[in-house]
Amino acid sequence: MKPILNIRATDGQQRSVDLSTMPSPVVIGRDGELSQIVVADSQVSRAHCVIGREGKLLQVEDLGSRNGTLLNDKRVMKAVLRHHDVIKIGGTAIQIDLVAPQGDDPLIGKRLGGFELQSVLGKGRYGTVYRGVQVALGRQVAVKVLGVEYRSEPDKVQAFLTEARRAGRLNHPNLVQVHDVCQVEEHYLLIMELMKCSAADQLRQQGKLPEPPVLGLISDVAKALGYAESQRLVHRDVKPDNVLVNEEGVYKLADLGIATAIAADGQAHQERTFGSPHYVAPEQARGGAIDGRADLYALGASAWHLLVGAPMFTGSTRQIVAAHISTEPPDLEELAPELSEGMVELIYDLLAKNPDDRPENAQAVAKRVDELAKQSSEPTTQRPRIRRRMRRRRR
Repeated sequence: MKPILNIRATDGQQRSVDLSTMPSPVVIGRDGELSQIVVADSQVSRAHCVIGREGKLLQVEDLGSRNGTLLNDKRVMKAVLRHHDVIKIGGTAIQIDLVAPQGDDPLIGKRLGGFELQSVLGKGRYGTVYRGVQVALGRQVAVKVLGVEYRSEPDKVQAFLTEARRAGRLNHPNLVQVHDVCQVEEHYLLIMELMKCSAADQLRQQGKLPEPPVLGLISDVAKALGYAESQRLVHRDVKPDNVLVNEEGVYKLADLGIATAIAADGQAHQERTFGSPHYVAPEQARGGAIDGRADLYALGASAWHLLVGAPMFTGSTRQIVAAHISTEPPDLEELAPELSEGMVELIYDLLAKNPDDRPENAQAVAKRVDELAKQSSEPTTQRPRIRRRMRRRRR
């Protein structure tokens, strides 16, 4: 794999460095005579850290710097680097992307219109998402390119463009921003805000997540869903892969372009069953009419996966969907005994089989999370949870 360093300086300027084009090891610092990669940051030492290979592993090592080298916010002397890891030296952040060699993807290194594609970030329903640079502005962006297998299908092209334009009309701090949609030669491009990684990436890299960041994720996504409700939309595919996080730790919901509209009767009428099996609400799995509370169920199922490290139900797709419809969730207290009572209660309420037993709307969820955050900052005593277990059995 080819290592790419995506460097964000203290002034917000960003640049990318392909380590495979440089002799290894590579010293990073602020002195041009001592360092191969120079960072203009007064908090960075003259020769701050070095990145090199030990066998097949890429590693970073601190060189006795004044302010230390942080890897994913933890101070290290020497550590192995993995895809999407973030090194912080002084006020400068350096994200590591381990990408396939250019020959494996003909678009890597190519310029489409004003956008240069640098590496693959992931693959979606209709195509591949690349890390790119908007050359004229020097701005790093995410570029989704419609798959070659769909370009000859007018309905797929139209769906791609319709979803992109719909998403571009939406604007909220907790939605991934769509900048543009365009056609360059035979390619169809969706230009989006570049994010650090997805919640699913965090799960793969770190294992199950602790309660505080998941509480923040629920809050941020609930705010995005509240905005969707105000626009009379149901997302229909809330899942860890569609929840992205930026360098500041803010979670944002992606792919709102696939949302369906809520009709005058307050329901979204599905032409077909939609959603991901591990997170689909019972009423959505049945193919009936849904509203924003289906997204709240999916948010609860996503939070469960992140907190436990595994989805609620396993098996074939048919078995998983059937379980969402008719099987009560396992005991969350046994699977994650470290969780607060308030978090457990919230997750179970989001996962109620009957939409009427869930929180009324996303705004109510966001308000409840705020209350939980306040409680967690105050000293509390452990209270018995027998009442909650009995209440759940009666449902």
